[in-house]
Amino acid sequence: MSEFLKIAHRGYSHILPENTIPAFLKAAECGADMIEFDVHLTKDGHAVVIHDNDVDRTSNGSGNVKDLTLRELKKFDFNFLKIHGLGILSIPTLEEVIDAVPDNVLLNIELKNCPHKYYGIEEIVITILKKKNSLNRAIISSFDHFALEKAKELANDVKTGMLYEGGWIFFQDEVRHLGAYSIHPAIDTIDIDQLKWAREHGLRVFPWVAKSTKEIIFLKHNNIADGVMVNDLTLFNNI
Repeated sequence: MSEFLKIAHRGYSHILPENTIPAFLKAAECGADMIEFDVHLTKDGHAVVIHDNDVDRTSNGSGNVKDLTLRELKKFDFNFLKIHGLGILSIPTLEEVIDAVPDNVLLNIELKNCPHKYYGIEEIVITILKKKNSLNRAIISSFDHFALEKAKELANDVKTGMLYEGGWIFFQDEVRHLGAYSIHPAIDTIDIDQLKWAREHGLRVFPWVAKSTKEIIFLKHNNIADGVMVNDLTLFNNI
């Protein structure tokens, strides 16, 4: 694993449909140390990997994830980029992603819990990670910090990542309260002093999303991050 982690945001989403198995496999093939992806719950309580609350943008279907069963969702084609040769891509379950991604690649699992509140999503995800013996290679992240607290209650040893954007007046208090393993700030609104403080206090720092090599070099050379999320992994070339 590289010292400064290459994190594939929704898989290799620059060239393949985001949050799909091919995007995850391509990211691993191209040297990603960690893959970031998003989890929602279906109407019948399955953890599925998709960013949006609905399937309209990324599939040929329509409707909110929370209102559709897994069987209904599996009928839609998520090859929304219409890439020749990929064929029909179904929405992946969390279990399918864990099985597909090589064991040496870390999993950054974002719980999507807003505006739709998925009651029990923390327990479902933790249960799956334990069943798959993958708790130790996962970070559970979320903008919903109550979800991070719940995850820690369910599995004290789970790594949690505090997602946020914008300035936090009580940043240090929030980090201490959550007992987070890492912080995941929006790269456009990072506070350098806060990132330095976090690293000095043993937290990992994984900003999102770098769109240029210049941004990656800034983070790495100023020693204020442990890795960064990108859509395009070639941004790490020659750094």
